[in-house]
Amino acid sequence: MQTEEKIKSLSELSERIGQIESLIGTLRCQLVSTKESTTRNGSFFLDIEIADHSGNKKIKIWQESQAYASFLTLPKNAFVEFSATFRNSSYGLQAIVHTLRVLSQEEIQELLEQNRNAEIQSDWELLEKKIGSIADPRLCRLCSQFLIDYGERFKRAAAAREYHHNFRGGLLRHVCQMIQAAEGLMAAYPVYNWDLIKAGILFHDCGKLWENDFQEQGFVMKRSKTAELIGHIPIGVEIVNSLWRSLQHSEEFHRALIPPSDLVRVHLLHLIVSHHGLREYGSPVTPRTPEAWILHILDNLDAKLEMFRCAYEEGKEVVPGIFERRPPLEGYPIAPLSKYISKPKSLEQTEGTSPENLID
Repeated sequence: MQTEEKIKSLSELSERIGQIESLIGTLRCQLVSTKESTTRNGSFFLDIEIADHSGNKKIKIWQESQAYASFLTLPKNAFVEFSATFRNSSYGLQAIVHTLRVLSQEEIQELLEQNRNAEIQSDWELLEKKIGSIADPRLCRLCSQFLIDYGERFKRAAAAREYHHNFRGGLLRHVCQMIQAAEGLMAAYPVYNWDLIKAGILFHDCGKLWENDFQEQGFVMKRSKTAELIGHIPIGVEIVNSLWRSLQHSEEFHRALIPPSDLVRVHLLHLIVSHHGLREYGSPVTPRTPEAWILHILDNLDAKLEMFRCAYEEGKEVVPGIFERRPPLEGYPIAPLSKYISKPKSLEQTEGTSPENLID
């Protein structure tokens, strides 16, 4: 008989349930939404969405759960602890919930402060260091002022609502990884304006500070009328123009520099408006400069690699090495090829075996 375990996060739940048939555990999280539905034969169940520092998860709660009725009486965005038997199925994650209770204020604060805060602070320090390395004084001052003015909102924003980096601090992680990847390309392509690219990476999704903003004290991603009516790309353009105007009389902007300041601003705006790459993906214009193409490719690369990470960590293996589909990735994600090592132990044990016996 399985013993009940303490599940530290939703990402741990996803990883564990992908490896075993069922899991009995206790979980603390915030309730995002609850919807009661019926099956074809008339049985009731709940579609709930829960969230914590590692992201969101949708779960089906069956009517035979002891705590079924209690879920329906919970206040909006309640912080809860529940124990359940979790199972994966073709319809997603399902649970029979045994107990449910609302967390105390002390427990809520503990949940809010756990785990990701240290990671967010580490990412933030890295970002400040990378921004400080920008040689162009105008771009360096612009980026630094953005971090001063919008830092707290930036630390809690997600990079997306569903597909990648959709957790508190996800946008910060996405930006840091893109800047690190950009620095890896600098040696191969030194001719391009890497100061502009770094600034473009910081600002390309800055409109998501409104589009994918989390509660200050919670894991629910709020919706903004501004973001819904305008979108994150036009908001990003407005943020850069507004900051630029507020700084244009400062020493960094007032001096005669090469290239001219207004041309720098226009190129930076182009990186923001073209970073989706194609008009059908939401960019008003397509990339027209090498820097814009580099930014678009880095953005797409980091997003896709995060999707693969989640597919391997949270997805169920259909057969060994082949994972269940995870849109928008095409097809079934395949486990990557292991890195080369000089003499694997498995081959040491099979020395002298004919090659055809090593083929699966």
